[in-house]
Amino acid sequence: MCKSAANFLCGVFTGFFLVMLYMHRGVIKALVKGEEIPKAPKGCPAFKEN
Repeated sequence: MCKSAANFLCGVFTGFFLVMLYMHRGVIKALVKGEEIPKAPKGCPAFKEN
């Protein structure tokens, strides 16, 4: 029982990590290439209106 719960949690965390990587792929590409970081979309918690 404990092993299956640990596997489930590991799967949830891995899925969350992969979704975060996919959602922030533009920022990651900009950081790797040395370009300007794109602005956050309106629904993102990091979005700040000027």
